[in-house]
Amino acid sequence: MALSDIVNTLCYNSPMSHADPKRPERKAKPFAQAVPSASASLKLRKQQLVRTALSTAAEELFLANGFEKVTVEQIARAAGVSRRTFFRYYESKEDVMVERSDRLGEQLLAELAARPLNEPPQLANRNALVPAVESGLAERELVRYVIRLLRETSSLRRAMMERHNRLEERIAALMARRLGAARNDNTPMLLAFVTRALHDTAFNAWYDHETDDIAGLVDDLVGRLCVIVADMPAKFTKAGK
Repeated sequence: MALSDIVNTLCYNSPMSHADPKRPERKAKPFAQAVPSASASLKLRKQQLVRTALSTAAEELFLANGFEKVTVEQIARAAGVSRRTFFRYYESKEDVMVERSDRLGEQLLAELAARPLNEPPQLANRNALVPAVESGLAERELVRYVIRLLRETSSLRRAMMERHNRLEERIAALMARRLGAARNDNTPMLLAFVTRALHDTAFNAWYDHETDDIAGLVDDLVGRLCVIVADMPAKFTKAGK
């Protein structure tokens, strides 16, 4: 309700002029209570703006000065907020970099969820991986830096492991729905691990070879996986059926 509508309701639509003398008069709410508070969506947008400012400032500082040399205080100052505000959004500077990986994972989940349910799981993986990796490579300089940093920084790799577990759980839920799998079936979790591993390997392979043919890169990885699995003795291929 607009502020003017509230004022009109309180001032001009009062039941006083037509009040029933036998009924107790209803009192209007205090004006402060009548005015609606800021919507939750507005608060969320504000929080997202602050989070974006912090992550953007951090990424620019990391690229310019190196991850190890950048402090939380510098990130907060560059974003125009206090150190205390930084810690409302992130636990550490490592957390900022891990969030970048989270965004890549969200893109993969969205692509997987969009695949037809009648598509075989590994084909769905392949068809989701190509656009997910292409989208993730929109900021190539930053992707190069993150991959190099992950290879060199053990603390960042440790921080990433917990997020990997969460991503695999969500992928497994998608796979369970796709397969109609029972609760005691380990196939969805196995597929989730393979999917996440292919996703990470695709980015690392791109880093090592710098190709623009992302579909070809993903197809090569999936093909290698198929060859490895096909090379197992027949008793293993029958075990899961």
